Formats: sequence, C-alpha cells, structure tokens
Amino acid sequence: MNFDWLKQFLAILIPFAATLAIGAYVHYYTISETERVTWESSELLNVGLARSALNRDLSNVISDLIFLSSYIERQGFAEDGLLHDTQVGQLFYTFIKEKRLYDQVRFIDLNGQERVRVNFSSGQPELVSPSQLQDKSKRYYFLETMELTPGEIYLSPLDLNIEEGEIERPYKPVMRFAVPIYVADQEKKGILVLNYLGERLLNDFNRAAANIADHIHLLNAQGYWLSSPNRGDEWGFMLAHKRRFSDSHAEAWGEIGDLGSGQLRTPEGLLTFETVTPWIVASQTMHGISESGYAIPPDTSHWKVVSEVPQSRYLPGFWLFIRQHLPLYFVILLVLLFGSWLLASANLRHRNAQRQSEYERRFRQTLEDMQLAAITLDTDNRLIFCNDYFLRLTGWEQEEVLGCDWVDRFVDAAEREAIQDTFSALLTESDVSRDVEVDVRMKLFGHRRIAWHNTLSTDSQGRVIGITAIGEDVTDRRKAEDKVRKLSHAVEQSPSIVMLTNSQGLIEYVNPKFTEVTGYRPDEVIGKRPNVLKSGETPSEEYAKLWTTVGQGEEWRGEFHNRRKNGELYWESASISALKNPQGEITHYVAVKEDITERKRLQQEIDMHNQELARTQALTSMGRMASMIAHDLRNPLSSVKMCMQMLSKQAESELAELSVIALDQIRYMENILTDMLTYARPEAVKVEWVNIEKLLDTTLLSLQRRIDESRVQMAVDHRPGLPALPADANKLRQLFSNLIVNAIQATENRSADERKIEIQSNQVLAESGSTIEVSICDNGDGLPEEELERLFEPFYTTRTKGTGLGLAIVQQIVDQHHGKVQLELRDNGGVCAKISLPTTPAED
Repeated sequence: MNFDWLKQFLAILIPFAATLAIGAYVHYYTISETERVTWESSELLNVGLARSALNRDLSNVISDLIFLSSYIERQGFAEDGLLHDTQVGQLFYTFIKEKRLYDQVRFIDLNGQERVRVNFSSGQPELVSPSQLQDKSKRYYFLETMELTPGEIYLSPLDLNIEEGEIERPYKPVMRFAVPIYVADQEKKGILVLNYLGERLLNDFNRAAANIADHIHLLNAQGYWLSSPNRGDEWGFMLAHKRRFSDSHAEAWGEIGDLGSGQLRTPEGLLTFETVTPWIVASQTMHGISESGYAIPPDTSHWKVVSEVPQSRYLPGFWLFIRQHLPLYFVILLVLLFGSWLLASANLRHRNAQRQSEYERRFRQTLEDMQLAAITLDTDNRLIFCNDYFLRLTGWEQEEVLGCDWVDRFVDAAEREAIQDTFSALLTESDVSRDVEVDVRMKLFGHRRIAWHNTLSTDSQGRVIGITAIGEDVTDRRKAEDKVRKLSHAVEQSPSIVMLTNSQGLIEYVNPKFTEVTGYRPDEVIGKRPNVLKSGETPSEEYAKLWTTVGQGEEWRGEFHNRRKNGELYWESASISALKNPQGEITHYVAVKEDITERKRLQQEIDMHNQELARTQALTSMGRMASMIAHDLRNPLSSVKMCMQMLSKQAESELAELSVIALDQIRYMENILTDMLTYARPEAVKVEWVNIEKLLDTTLLSLQRRIDESRVQMAVDHRPGLPALPADANKLRQLFSNLIVNAIQATENRSADERKIEIQSNQVLAESGSTIEVSICDNGDGLPEEELERLFEPFYTTRTKGTGLGLAIVQQIVDQHHGKVQLELRDNGGVCAKISLPTTPAED
C-alpha cells in the first residue's frame, strides 16, 4: 500500500512541479518583457515631451521676432528715414516687460552701433541710455545677419552670454534671434536682435522631462552638454573642462548623430533620443505666416535630447527575479507538496470506496434515480412503494406512508370518490384513460397538482396485483396557464394598446384597442413592422435610442407622433420592454401604448394660455406704469430740462458747470423712461432686408463718442459674404447698441490700455436652417455663473445705476425676430453675448 501511495504521490507531484517551473519561467519572461516595454514606452514619451517643450519655446520666440520686425519696418522710421528712437524704445520696454523672456532687445544700425537697447535685469526692464550703447560691428551675429536678404532670419547657437569679451557670471545661457530691417523701398536700415534667456528654455525642458530628470541630457551637435543631471558637465565647448557626451558614448553617438530619433540598446543600458533642429522649427512656425515672406536659411546645427537608463534598471537579471519572488514560489511548492499528499491519499481512499460500493450500485433501482414521483399501489389502494423524489416532494418519511391507504392519506375528501372510481375502472376495464390529475396533500400544508400516468402491475400468472404510477408535478405549470388566461383576458379588455412583436420587430399580436385607435385590423399589421404607423414626425435618433434600450433588455418609455390608417396624426405614450426565455435571450418585445392626443392638445392650450396671460398681465402693469410716468414725470422733466438749458447759457462758470451735471442726470432719467416705454409698448417689427455688417458699423459709429471717452479698443471681424437677413433695422440697432454699451461698462474696472471689446459675425448652417451669429465679447471682470440666467429678467440688474431693462429689451427684440440670445463666461475673464438671427423670413 505504501508503494501504491508513493506512485500516486509522484504521479501528481511531478506534473505540478513541471507546471510550476514553466510558470516561473513565463512569469520571469513576462515581467522582464513588461518592464522593458514599459521603460521604452515611458522613455519615448518623456523624451518626446521634452522635445515638444523646446519646439514650443523656439516657435514662440520666432513669432515675437516677426511681430517686432514688422512693427519697426512699418512705423519705426520717419519719412526722412530716421529711426523713431523714443517710440521704438518704448515698444521694446513694453515688450520685454510683458514677455519677461528676453535678456535684451536691440536695434543695431548698419555700422554695428546699438541705437536702442532694453535690458531685463533684476526682474525689471531698463532702457539703456545712449552713452552706454555699444559697438557690435565685430560680433558674429551682427556680421551674419547683415548678410541676409529681406525676409530671412538668423538664429544663433545656444551658448553663454559674453560681456566685454568675458563669459558673464553667474552663467547666463542665451540664444540670439536676429532679422535685417528694411523699409518699404527695400533699403536696409539695420538689424533687430532678441537675446532669448536660455535659462527659461532649459527650465521648460527640465519641467517637461521632470519624470526622467535624473537621466536626461540636452546636447548640441558636437555632443557637448547644454543640460545634464550633473551640472558640472555643462557648457564644455565654452569652458575649460571640455567634457562631452560623445566622448563617453563614442560608438552610440555615431548612430545617434545619424538618426533623427529612436532607441538604442547598449551594454550599458537604454538610450532614447530625439532631435531638435531650431531652423526647422522656425520654418514651420513661419509657414503659417505666408503673407510675411520670412524664411530661414538652412542650417545643420541641431540639439539632441537623450535619456540614458542604466542596464540594472532597464533589464533586471534572472537571479534578482528569483530573490524577489523566492518566498512566493516556496509557498507554492509547499502547497503543491501538501496538495499532492492529500490527493494521493484521497485517490487511494476513493479506489477502496469504489470497490466497496460496486456491488451496491448494481442493485440500485431505476425508479430511485428518476426525477419524477413514482408509487406502487396494491389492489386495495395501499401504498407499497414510493421513491425518494415523491418523499421529498410531499415531505413525508418512508416509514410514515408505506402500507397506508393512498386515497385516505393523500386525497381530499371532495375528490376521494372520483379517484376511487378511477382506480376501480383501471383494475377492471381495459379501455379507460390511464392519465389522471389530482391534488396531492402535503405533510405540513398545502397541495401539489400531480399528473399521473398509471400502469397495471401483474404477477407471473398475469393477474393484476396493483397499479404503478409515474407522476409529474404540474402545479406551477397549471398556475402559469391560469395566469396566462387571466392576463390574456386582461389584455383583450385593456383600455391601452398592447402590441407584441418577435425579436426581429415583426408584429405577432395586437389587442382590440389597437384597431380602435389606429383603424388597422389585426390581419393588416400582423407580420409587418410597427413603422406602418410612422408619420415621420418622430426623429430617427429617438427610434435608434429605443432599439438600443430594449436591445439591452431595459424598458424604454417615451412618446410617438404616429399616423392612423385614415392619415390623421395622433400622439401616443408608449412603454416598450423585452421578453426573455429562461436562457436570458430576448424572444419578443411588448409595447403598451396610450392615445394621449387629446391630453397633449389640452396641455398645449393650457401652457399657451398661461404664457399669454402672464405676458398680458406684465405688459398691462408696465403699460399702466409707463402711462403714469409719461403723464406725471416726462412733461415736468422736460420743463426742468429746458430751464436748466437756459440757466446754463446765462450762468457764471461754476453755476454753468452745475447746470451741465444736472442736464446729464436729466438725460439719464429720460433714457430710463424711454427704456420703460419701449419695453412696455413694443412696436411692431418692420421687416426689411438688412446687411448685418453695415448695421453693426453704423451702430459703432453712433457710439463712437462713448467708445472714445471710455478708451476701449474695438476689434471687429466680419466673415466675408454674409447674406442679408429679414429684420427691423432700427430694432436691431437698438439691440446691438444695448449690448455694446453693456460691454463698455463691463470694462470700466480695467486700465485704459487693457480695455477691449471683440465683435464677430459669421454664418452658421444647421439642420434648422441658416442663421447669422453675432458675438460681442468684453474682457471685463465677468459675472457669477448663477447670475447669467436672471440678467434677461425685467428690472434685474447687477449695477448700481440702470433699470435692468437693457437686456430685457434685447430679449424682446430677439424674440420678435425669432432668434436666440445667450450670455457665456469667457475663460480669461469677461462675458460674451451671442445673438443668432435666421436668414429666412419666419412663417406665420
């Protein structure tokens, strides 16, 4: 036995151990490959981010250079060709103050003499006095820039700044961007030079590569460090140490220099690199400024962004893997040993048990294995056999029922006589039905409905000695059938439409209410799809949503605008759900619908009545108030205004000034009265074809005095070819005037040189038709988001002055033109008012 056990043990353990070894190797290989791929992907991503940061900074500098050179060429020189030193200096001062990216901005004349220079020192711009301006005629960037033709730009290498022939300390990395300046007659006047602070470029580079800061390098074309985790290695081409990356990685450097980007696996580790070519970045930046005509002379200088991951981090060795996972695999091995011991012991016990039970299994009766009730009765209806299924079903124990009278124990008194007659007929007649259903009494409570199939039992001489019956529990089936009958009756009599389709959406059943509502008989729609009722009024997106919902087994609720057989449209509320079989598969869809046409009509009438009643009440109140104001205030106010005008003409200077102030307040009160009358008694729209560009221009012209007084910069952009639109020109002029005045007021807290309003108009094509969209945006302080919805309410205002009717009048005019208006907060501060007006006349 011990030998048998050992064979079982080894037969189980050896395959498990082999599987464990293979699993360990696969585990090691998977982890190794995963770490390798992760490192490579991560390095590619981070090196790419660092390269993108460098490209972005270079692109921004080129844009600034083009802006300054264009300004100087257009406005930097007088008609006699002399440089506007003061104007250009102020421009440089403002530019370097706002940008904070440049060490110096200079204009150098044809002789190499600095004419204007602004330094950025200690965080503040400084306009250099003429006595401190230097001669740069011998500097390489001046000589090379002077050789450029109109439209070409010079880019210097990134190196350390030199002052008075010495490297400036502390080290100040700079990169010079220069362009020759030509006036309109193509006469060269000098060069513009930007000294870009390389520290900013390197800081952006390091921030972008912060995840790999301990092993990323920025190198120039000769392999010298511009940025390194070891700061002592940097600037070898200018400093005495002369250290460079290409010396310590000579073999890899040759391949890195030949390729633009990629990864190299070396014995020391993983090298990931990207190339940054400043002149290519500059060319791409200027490609979008086609009208400028700028170009970059091709240059071979470039930078290399290189990350270096040591071999020990990049590919951990097999023994390191073993050390890390030894506890895990040791535990698994112990589990295998213990499991193999248990399985070997269990197998041995199981074999012994099989030998013991083989004889017993041969004599197991077939009826004991049946999942049906099985009983045998003698000729006196006494129970002489029953299987386990019957006992479990009824709750009785075998010793409690064997030998008892079947009819007395299991059949109710009301059915006993009928069952007794059935048994007697079976024993005496051959043509009696052998199938019978009877309610069988349970031990504890209740009954189960059993469908029995009866067979006569005979002895060896052929004499009937009893009845064997096989029974099936049909209690749930009969309840379900009864429930179906009731449900079918309820569906037939339902006041709602009930429709049943198969899984393909073909109609299989409709109840009488369907015919009553739609006019279609069942034979006209069965076998067809429900879209026979489709009117085209319900969007196709709603149908797609419906089928997606019910296809997922969920219930969909909604409304349809369908068409009856006679062509009449009607509304119906529908609930559609899926029916599933026991396997969870959708077999049918059932829809319960209700005709809600009359309900929607009544609701629509109620809503329209309520809206009209509210508007009528509001306008009535406003009308009464406006009439009172016109009668009681306007005439006296006009008299006061006339007196003040006469007084201002005759009064002395101080009294005249007070009269002017009083007249301004009177005009303000008149404007309030005008707004109230305009809102309370809106005039009818006089439609004509209006050119929106001319209308906006005339509106701005009428507000020019207000704009000049407020010192607001207006930026107007009209999309070419805007169509005319049907509108009331006077009302739209008032609409745009109100919005522009609001925008001007919103910018009052800004300094005078920062106030800006942008007006744009363009055409928008949508499914509902063509519209013209006008946006009026300010850069003011903005508003709380919760205030936006209330600003169009009459008499609601966030200002100390004003009635709150300006935007209410805007809403009123937009509604009269069947358009839309909304306010949106801008990300950088301020508010945008967007007005959409249809380009086609509204249908009555």
